[in-house]
Amino acid sequence: MTSRVRQAISLSVAVILIAGGAIATERLRRTRPLRPADSTVLFNQGLDPVVTGAPAEWTNESCRECHQAEYRQWAASRHRVAGINDKFAAECLDSESGRQQYCLNCHAPRVPGGRLPMEEPPGLDADYKTPPSWLADGVDCLACHVRDGVVLATRVTPRGEARHPMRVEPRLAKPEFCAGCHQFAFKDQHLPDAFHGQLQQASLEEFLEYRRLGGVESRCHDCHMPNGNHLMPGGYDDAMVRRAVGLDVEASWSQPGRVADVVIELTARRVGHRVPGGEELRFLTLRTRLADAGGRVVGRTVEAADGVDRDGLQSTIDGWLQVETLRRRMGRREHGRDYHAAAAADNRLRPGERRRFRYRIELDPPRPDRPVTLQVELWYHLMHDGKARLFEHAAHDVQRPIRSVSVKLDAPRPVLPAKESGTP
Repeated sequence: MTSRVRQAISLSVAVILIAGGAIATERLRRTRPLRPADSTVLFNQGLDPVVTGAPAEWTNESCRECHQAEYRQWAASRHRVAGINDKFAAECLDSESGRQQYCLNCHAPRVPGGRLPMEEPPGLDADYKTPPSWLADGVDCLACHVRDGVVLATRVTPRGEARHPMRVEPRLAKPEFCAGCHQFAFKDQHLPDAFHGQLQQASLEEFLEYRRLGGVESRCHDCHMPNGNHLMPGGYDDAMVRRAVGLDVEASWSQPGRVADVVIELTARRVGHRVPGGEELRFLTLRTRLADAGGRVVGRTVEAADGVDRDGLQSTIDGWLQVETLRRRMGRREHGRDYHAAAAADNRLRPGERRRFRYRIELDPPRPDRPVTLQVELWYHLMHDGKARLFEHAAHDVQRPIRSVSVKLDAPRPVLPAKESGTP
């Protein structure tokens, strides 16, 4: 083979490789959903990190000089530790689950970019040993309020403009701004930057559904940032979770000492999305039992006739007669494996919904002369037990009771025989 022929073949191969690479690159680009034109302001569901363009001297501490109250609130928030809290660190560093750029794009939005979402950021383990500021500060002042080297705000003041360039950005006050991280889908392992299946977290869809049905709050901020509070509480705040769902219990003897009738009502209130909200891992369990004076469980549920279709979501937990699970399930359709499969069950509470559970509990053996206590607890779970064990989370870190009601059923009074007239 002559050198000229070899050169021609090499040139042809090079052309083919370049063309093939260009086609592959274009195909990869097409897998990424079209971005809105204003994506430089809005977060992008984990697809891209935030690029602030802030000068090097702009830090969160420099923001504190003028915004002391907001800084203190943010410093105590979950957003501040979004990138380094124990739960996220365990999951992000797990070889089977995390180690992906798109996780950090929301938990630490100023992560250095230039990588595809499903790729692992370089030096991830070293970053967690000595966290740089972009990781240590999580979702911070700069990530939300700075774009193109300009401070964004819902209003501009002369004092603010004297300190740094500013512009009014109404989208900061819209639910879509929060949805950029709080609504996202599962990723496709084969097409690295493509979303697929249903949403892993659907906060915006649920909020828009709430508004269509007459909800009074007009944005996420009304509940999660009242009066501009930058603490921004959510699912890790027991008081906020407790406000979101009420628990009322009634119990009485239908057959004294033998059969108790129980009515439990859950009410989703002061909440603009389904309960529990957030990631699909989160769920509630409603636990019911009868206990004697020593705390031992007595009786058995002989009837649960409340008309609620549980669709296989009834659970069993040791020490409780009746356990209801309220959660959003994820099946083959939701994970994008079979788009023709039936939708998985979702029996979470809708905003404003009142749901009743009715039980008939039979004491065996009967206890005609002893009181018993009905105990009802509502537990909030950040993840199921298997997931917790996978990441070595302690049980008390991922589940806790948020409401508890006890009703004492006194021992029936003995029925005395009627006295005859005139009998002393």
